[in-house]
Amino acid sequence: MAETANIAQIASKISNDIFKAFFWESHPQQDVNFECVLEEHKSQGGARKLTHPADVVFHYFDPYLDKLVYLHTDLKSYKKSSIRQAKIRDALISLSQTVACCAVSDSWKQKFLLTQNSKYEVRGLLFVANHDNKAKGEFWRLLKGIAKANLPVARGHTLHVLGPDQISNLFCIAADLKLQVADKKAGAAYRFFYPDLTLWKRHTVDDARVAATIELLLSPYFIVRYPSVEDSDGTTVARRGSIVYYGRAGETVQEFIYLLDALSRYQLISSHEDLRIRVFSQNKSETIKNNFNQAKSTYCETWHFSGPREAEIQAITIDSIPMLAPNYSPDEIGWRE
Repeated sequence: MAETANIAQIASKISNDIFKAFFWESHPQQDVNFECVLEEHKSQGGARKLTHPADVVFHYFDPYLDKLVYLHTDLKSYKKSSIRQAKIRDALISLSQTVACCAVSDSWKQKFLLTQNSKYEVRGLLFVANHDNKAKGEFWRLLKGIAKANLPVARGHTLHVLGPDQISNLFCIAADLKLQVADKKAGAAYRFFYPDLTLWKRHTVDDARVAATIELLLSPYFIVRYPSVEDSDGTTVARRGSIVYYGRAGETVQEFIYLLDALSRYQLISSHEDLRIRVFSQNKSETIKNNFNQAKSTYCETWHFSGPREAEIQAITIDSIPMLAPNYSPDEIGWRE
């Protein structure tokens, strides 16, 4: 029972610290098992598996796919000295089998489906934290050494992996987003921006408050749109606008020219709105601000912008978000390794 309570507590903490800000929902049933229905699933000892674990199942609506996405999540935490490639491989193999069973298991559907009538997809999510914060980059070096061809991921199934660096980034972004709202720099009714793409069209209206998909959160940058903020007397203290959460290092002028061109195509550069770039890269360039300022000037010169249009582009700001270390210590919350 202590194990169950610990996992439930961890899942709740992760949800509140990180994913709640991105509008992910978690199923109330946590740290439960469901029946294995595929005979080919074996344990490491070769015995037939009877059940599969479910630490927590997150879900959100994907506006491009037009369906619910369930993320069947395996929660792990290691200190630097205990991160081993074999452990990661075993976790991925187990999760691959679990996701395959989710697709055909009535037990899983009865426990976790919100509704039988909506289109949905089940994916696996391996969430690996580093609770001593000393393994920067180590996890991905080990992960890259695992041959994907040797993992039993069935055709049409997807596994996502959040390692220590990604978890730290998402933790910091979520904290910054909450702070922007608390400091009245952004409206509380913010939403994530999904432009129509060449191959993918959005299935929601432009102002719908849908969740940030895992693909969006792991992209080089993503955009948050927010309404204006008013004081209790109706005075506007912050105009409506957009925050671009930017994950690249900002080492070149050219990458910012590309970003400015994208923002212009999305029609987000306007004198009537604020537009701010907030950098969350852990390896940002020391010249990032100068590179961005050069990019604004070069972009205006290239397109012969002057007057009001040049002023709109020059008004775009860039800053770094505070980098915080998530505290998922097993001593504090009873996490397992």
